[in-house]
Formats: sequence, structure tokens, C-alpha cells
Amino acid sequence: MFPPGPSQPVTAEHIRLDPLGFLESQRAEFGPVSTHLTEHGQRVFLISSPDIAREVLLAPEERYTKQGTPDDSMLTPLLGEGLLTSHGDSWRAQREYTNPMFQRRRVEQFGGAIQRQAAQLVADWTSRDETQPIRVDHDLTGLTLQVVVTAILGGELGDIGEGFGRAVDAVNAAVSHGDPRDTPDTDVVRADFASFVTARQTIDRIVRLLIRARRFVGTDDSGLPDLLGVLLEHRTPAGEALSDRELRDQVMTMVMAGHETTAKALTWSLYLLSQHPSIAADVRIEVNRVCGDSPPTVAQLPELAMTRAVINEAMRLYPPIWVISRRAVSDDQLSDFDVPADSLVCVSPWLIHREADLWPDPTEFKPRRFVDIESPDPFTFLPFGGGPRLCIGRGFALMEAQLVLATLCRDVDFELWPGHEVLPEALVTLKPAEGMPMRVRRP
Repeated sequence: MFPPGPSQPVTAEHIRLDPLGFLESQRAEFGPVSTHLTEHGQRVFLISSPDIAREVLLAPEERYTKQGTPDDSMLTPLLGEGLLTSHGDSWRAQREYTNPMFQRRRVEQFGGAIQRQAAQLVADWTSRDETQPIRVDHDLTGLTLQVVVTAILGGELGDIGEGFGRAVDAVNAAVSHGDPRDTPDTDVVRADFASFVTARQTIDRIVRLLIRARRFVGTDDSGLPDLLGVLLEHRTPAGEALSDRELRDQVMTMVMAGHETTAKALTWSLYLLSQHPSIAADVRIEVNRVCGDSPPTVAQLPELAMTRAVINEAMRLYPPIWVISRRAVSDDQLSDFDVPADSLVCVSPWLIHREADLWPDPTEFKPRRFVDIESPDPFTFLPFGGGPRLCIGRGFALMEAQLVLATLCRDVDFELWPGHEVLPEALVTLKPAEGMPMRVRRP
């Protein structure tokens, strides 16, 4: 028996017109589990039940796999076979040797650099002409890209940074169109995919150059190595080092996955605070009370509860990853429903995060809900996924977001540019459709 759903196939073009609206309409009409067929005959299940999400995301890869999902098809040409796009024994081995990269003591060593880069962004913003809008979404993407490159490579990109950043922007533009197999053939799409090829080659050259340079120079023995240093020091059980290709795939994965979602979480946080000035004032009061005149530090983050709650509430309302897909390896059952082999099973954080039974006043910005509860059930709150493939960099991302938001909110006020309408656009990540232009000024 299948769950309820539309009687006719649903085309990719129809969904692409309004992906979030489609999810909401299916939930409203058919409940927390629904199914439909695509125009190609693929059976798709949409899940907004935390209990079934738990079952799918905790299932072993032999039952539900990422392999063959739209995400996999979209990201593998860019990332290769790194941690995000590998499967089976290869993924398990990679998870094991990358875990040390994200140990708390190793992650926290980057706190000072993160805060300094956030302070530099404040200085840049406040030196600009107030009569012109600032695209905070663009600048936050640049900031988080520089942070992750510093953490991975142990230093700034220097003169190659601008070219690297442009290439990353071009890659993001192409990947944002989704699965190439279901992408409309338009002039814009063709241009973006053409730019993607050149941009990927540029990023590849830069990453490989940096890896070769680090192999030659070696790692610094004065403290904990950067994340690339951890990879260079790794040896397999047979005593072999990682190949240049394996290093390239991991560095590419960490750079691309490590900056985009954090930038979006910060962008949505600033938007929501701009619409709720009393909450922005509460954050500033908290930061001043905890930090005084000194820059925020990693050691102070546990005391910045409201700052952390704003980030969590922004990720609840606007989860960077708005859908998580798996493919059924063989015939299966979820609850009382049949799931045929090769079905696509899509868990939607967007819907789960807005379930009224789980989150009172689900569409309202109420960060204090994350102050009042120590930790929500992990399958009612999925900004970093869940199960064995829970994002390995979540601790780094939250530390970074909290340090950046504390620095920005203490030093500047944010006002959405007059007349600008903000609507979420569901691409690879959830982004503001027309960007986030703001007026930024000292309080």
C-alpha cells in the first residue's frame, strides 16, 4: 500500500516553479507522508514525519543510500569522491580519517582568525557610502570562504584569492540549477554550465598547486596542524599516504560544503534581526555583557546563549539544506507503506521545522525557544542532516557563525534596503531569491 499523493505524474518543471510551495501543498493535502511519480516514472516519497525521518536517516546504506540521488548526480562532477559524495567502505574510511580534523581543540584554534576576519568586514562595511546598499549575502559568502580556506590551508589565498572566489561563484551558479538531467535548456543555463567547466579547472589548478606546495614545505610543528596538514599526515593501514586526487577531492569538498551553508545561516540571521530590532538589541546587550570591550572569543561562546539561539532559529525557519534525499536499495516499508526498490525518499527539514505540533507558532521568529530548551530532538531539527551522515563540520560551522554574528551585532545595525522583498529560493541551498541588500551603520 502506498501513501496518498497526486493521481498524475508531477513534472520537474512544475516543482521547479515553486519547490517550497510544492512541498507545502503536498503536506497540506496528503499529510506527513506522500508519494508521487515523476514524468520519468520515478516514485518519490516526501517525508515530514520526524519518526520516519529518523528511520530513513539512521538506516544503513544497504537499505537507504545517497548513491544515485539527484544530490549525488549534481555534486559528484564537482567534488569528485570526497566525504560528501562517497559511499560504502570508501565513505566509512574517509569519515574515520577526517574525524580528527574536526576535534574540538583543533577547531577552536581558528576562533581568533574568524573573529578578526569578521571585524575586518565590519570595518569595510562602515567605510562605504551609506546611500548605496550592501549585498551582505555576497560579503558573508566571501567571509566564510576565506575562513574555511584559512582553516584548511593554514593561510590566506593572497593574490590568487580573487580568482579563486570568482571561480567558486561560477561553480555555485551552475550547481544552483540542480540535477543537470532535469534542467531546462536556456541561454542562462547553458552559459552557467559552460562557465562551470572553466571555473572547476581554475579551482582544481589552485587546489593542486597548494597541495603540492604544502607537500614540499611540510607542516608546522609549532602547534596543531591545519586541516590539510591532518590529511597529509594520514596513513592507510598499509602505510600509504593519500594520493593527490584523494587530497584534491577532500579539500574541494571541505571548501565548497564548508562555506556555503554557514553563509546562508548568517544571511538569514541578519535578515530576521533586521525585522526584529528588539531581539537584535537583546543580542547586542548579551555580547556587551559577556565580552565587554574585548573581541568575542571561543571561550565566551557558551555564555552567548541568545546569539546561538538566533542562529538556530534562523536555521529552523530557513534551513540551508531544505531537502535530504535517499534512494531505496531494495523493496522496503516505512510505517505501513510500501517503498519499491529505487524509489527516491525525500526528508524535508523545511516542512519538519514548520510543523505546528513540534514548534509552537512555527512561522514566527522566536529564538528564545532555543534558550528555553537545552537541545531539541535531533530529528525535529535537521539543519545539518541526521544519522551517520550528519555533517562532520557542524561544530566548526556553529562556532564560526556564533563568533561572526556576535562581532557584527555588537558593532553595527542592519536595515533591509527599503522596498526590497525577501523571498526564499530553494536551489542547492536555501537562499534569498534576489539577494540581501542592506544598509549597515554604526549604532
